[in-house]
Amino acid sequence: MKLLELLKDLQDTAIKIKIAQPYLCGGVPRDKYMKRLDNIEDIDITNGSKDIDYLSTEFANKLKQKYNITRKSMSDGHSTIFIGTLKMDFSSNFIVPNIDYILQQMKIDKPSSLFKEVVSRDFTCNSLLMTTDLSKILDPLKRGFQDINERKIRTCLAPEITLTSNRNRVVRSIYLACKLGFDIDNSIIKYVATNPQVVKISTDKVMKEKLTAAFEKDGDKASYFIAKMNLWNQIPIIQSAFKYYQKHLLLGKTNVK
Repeated sequence: MKLLELLKDLQDTAIKIKIAQPYLCGGVPRDKYMKRLDNIEDIDITNGSKDIDYLSTEFANKLKQKYNITRKSMSDGHSTIFIGTLKMDFSSNFIVPNIDYILQQMKIDKPSSLFKEVVSRDFTCNSLLMTTDLSKILDPLKRGFQDINERKIRTCLAPEITLTSNRNRVVRSIYLACKLGFDIDNSIIKYVATNPQVVKISTDKVMKEKLTAAFEKDGDKASYFIAKMNLWNQIPIIQSAFKYYQKHLLLGKTNVK
């Protein structure tokens, strides 16, 4: 099945069961905007509503009539449909705690549930939405396009909120910077450098996975941001990072008076 046909079936299912409009979110809209969208293997779907799980269930039932697919409900509340090599993740509807108060302080009145979910995401480059016909990309926060154009990793909310509301966001900022060739905004660097222990919200397993991927993409950049964020003593030292860690130790010794 072609992707557009698959997404049309998704849209038709949403209309049939009378739920809010679904959108593609995360990496696909970002990569589409950057004109670097090649082989799509992972699609994220949201509509800002808890009935997204209902859509996932009904869409899976429809696909099962023609295809060999698998649907799984994940521990964090999202569900995934596996179609051959394609993975479709349906949102967990994660919203930052106290989001209404936070947005009120930002002078944002009457935000929609979809806006609350988008602003609760990790970084502005991942906050874009795209229609299921792939024809239109939306920028709800009015920062996504700008930060992508500036090649900047920036949190959707203040770093102390965004980076502590989900387990893996600090190490993910380094991974994305290396993957996309972006810089990390100074607000993130400053917060993490002052609070380096925040990276340990993540598990060692995830840190190792993301750091390995980051060093494979750009070891110099990964090492640079780890140093800038004061993280060498907080992270597991993976094999591909060892030579950079040795330089860090040597530099520390040469700076001792």
